[in-house]
Amino acid sequence: MGILPLNLQYPKDIMKEGLGKSLLFDKNYWIVRHLLFWSFIYLDELFNQLGITEMGELDKATMLSFLLDLFLVYVNIYVLIPRLLTRGHYLLYALLTFIQLAVVIYINDSFYNYFYELTAEELGDIDIIAEVIHQGIVQLGVLFPAVAIKLVKNNWSTSERLKELNQLQYEAELDKLKKQVNPHFLFNSLNAIYIQAKQKSDKVPESIMSLSDLMRYQTYDALQKQAALTKELAFLTNYLEMEKMRRDNFEYRMVYDENDVKNIKIEPLLLLPLVENACKYSVELKPQNLSYVNLAFNIENDKLRIDLFNNIGNVPQNKDDKYSGLGQSNVRKRLNLLYPNTHSFQVVREKTEYHLMVSLYIKK
Repeated sequence: MGILPLNLQYPKDIMKEGLGKSLLFDKNYWIVRHLLFWSFIYLDELFNQLGITEMGELDKATMLSFLLDLFLVYVNIYVLIPRLLTRGHYLLYALLTFIQLAVVIYINDSFYNYFYELTAEELGDIDIIAEVIHQGIVQLGVLFPAVAIKLVKNNWSTSERLKELNQLQYEAELDKLKKQVNPHFLFNSLNAIYIQAKQKSDKVPESIMSLSDLMRYQTYDALQKQAALTKELAFLTNYLEMEKMRRDNFEYRMVYDENDVKNIKIEPLLLLPLVENACKYSVELKPQNLSYVNLAFNIENDKLRIDLFNNIGNVPQNKDDKYSGLGQSNVRKRLNLLYPNTHSFQVVREKTEYHLMVSLYIKK
């Protein structure tokens, strides 16, 4: 019967990488990252050096404090966090961080007294406990932002790695499912040509050419992530034509609107296992009875609906057949990967006919 383009009516049913991420992760920006951090921490001193505020010349105490802050931050984020905190050694990390803070506070206070040559009377007026608490708060004000940034960066990197891993697993699963399609399809096609050859049919050369066209599509177009729906339809038509050559009592129909399908893309070979199954289960042992497979495609409101009908022939049900149900299982898995929560898959079995419906949202 071939292809019958036709309008069908069905009832209605169904972060780019930014500057912040670049500054945080890109190795090319590591100097900028650190300069921005220390400029923020020493903003008052930066304003002083730029002449915005009057705080006097840069003194030795400030330089020493800066060097101690470098020690506090970089030992923590490059040694303690990766070797202890991220490995779950929380108590040891806390202890060594406390020791770091104590050492920095002690050196700061000792050299402050030395640089400013405080008298015994001035030293006696200092509340040591209050001074230690003050220094601890100041040092935590330096350390906490650095640790927070490091942990956010680590979590973001872990999240990105997990996303990449999931993507690789997703692509591997799709590749595995596609490879299930190709050998199964090739086996069926070669078997059909073999039967024709045994019957000394004149259609063998034509069947071989059809198989060649089919394999060409599988070898090139089907390797893409998406293929034009028009090419998929042509591929399925060739497949059904080959099936028709093999069986004299077989007919098929493909119904769709050419204007609807011309700009639509779909996962390559997504429907082939379903069509294979439809052909397999439409086999009728009685030659006078017609076997058929009918396909209808309708697009409405960014939703592609595919209806597949085939009659139920006298196909022996072999419980030990490991390929039984391969087509439906394959397509269901691929739909779950490609169109999660944006598709439906239903099968209705009547006494003499299967009706399979696939609906999925598409981007035009």
